[in-house]
Amino acid sequence: MYRIFLGTLLWVKFQTFAADTNVANFTDIVGSHGYPTEIHEVETEDGYLLDVYRVPSSPKIGTKSANSFPVLINHGLMGSAENFIIGGPSKALAYVLADKGYDVWFCNARGSWHSRKHKTMDPDRDLHQFWRFSWHEIGYYDLPATIDYILNVTQKSKLHYIGHSQGTTTFFALMADKPEYNEKIHVMLALAPSALLEHIKDPSLKFLAPTYRYLQSLAESFEIYELVPKRLLSHEAIRAIISSLCDSKSATRIICMNVFVAMSGFSEEQLDPNTIPLIIQTGPAGASLYQVLHYAQLVNTGKFIKYDWSPKENLLKYNSTVPPEYNLGHVTCPVALFYGDADLLTTKEDVAILATRLPNVVDVYRVPYDNWSHMDFLWAKDVDKLLNKHLLRVLRKFR
Repeated sequence: MYRIFLGTLLWVKFQTFAADTNVANFTDIVGSHGYPTEIHEVETEDGYLLDVYRVPSSPKIGTKSANSFPVLINHGLMGSAENFIIGGPSKALAYVLADKGYDVWFCNARGSWHSRKHKTMDPDRDLHQFWRFSWHEIGYYDLPATIDYILNVTQKSKLHYIGHSQGTTTFFALMADKPEYNEKIHVMLALAPSALLEHIKDPSLKFLAPTYRYLQSLAESFEIYELVPKRLLSHEAIRAIISSLCDSKSATRIICMNVFVAMSGFSEEQLDPNTIPLIIQTGPAGASLYQVLHYAQLVNTGKFIKYDWSPKENLLKYNSTVPPEYNLGHVTCPVALFYGDADLLTTKEDVAILATRLPNVVDVYRVPYDNWSHMDFLWAKDVDKLLNKHLLRVLRKFR
């Protein structure tokens, strides 16, 4: 989180690039493999407009999945729906679930490049207003609007939910504040569940988290509220340089791989170098400054708490000068927790504590690979054998 954050403070202020709209995206990639896709626009209660993607069926089974169980998949910090298609038809969840007959839906959280929209505010002009949200608002507004929309379209009463990292944080925040939504969930699968971060092991994050107020002031002084602007990430020159450095025939490929592993939270053995250019082309997909700062507060306090805006604003929002904790006891739907031993962000210690706080944990699954890390849940070479098989078993139990 902070590696991207610090680089952004310098990069955004002193670099100016033109936009390139030819970035590989969800519908292009999935469609190239013969799978149908749909784009649905969902409006939240507070006016944000979200692009929600759908893979309604699989070419392998035809229209058999048209009336099947819907599955909603939600990405992590600075992620997007593209996170779940990089591995291709044999491994990525978008295809694997569709092939099993599920109706697969994908979130794109507010502020990500697919959901950088609002009914009345402009993300480039109304910086302070548009970007003034943390992951709390994604959970409180985006998720219920998306869930209700899917259930209305599919005429189902419940759906399955799969979240990775921030996709689990926002889910727990929703259920804590709007517990009636538990009744709309068959089962929640939490990949690298990120609610309690007291035992985080990443040394740079542990060092930087206590300085988040200074980092906030620094970013706000430069009017940096968006991490990282799409116009910077999608520039053709940047993509060309990365592709050249990471190309299979390039002498710098080993350097590219080492840097990517260090920055992204992969285990090196599980990284398929052929996926690097596409991963970089499709992310990071953007976020608000305050999403990162909210995580810093979880690290500092060791608690799952709401955002600490200021004593004055807290009093207006929470009727208290300090932010309250989310009540994890309200998360009563079935929850399955998935973790990796080498994850420096979501540690096995914090997952064990979380399992005692949630009232309806139906499974705690350690990925059987000693070096399994945070981003391996998305793109590991052996994700099909080490993760997907067990994930599908859990889903089948709740059909």
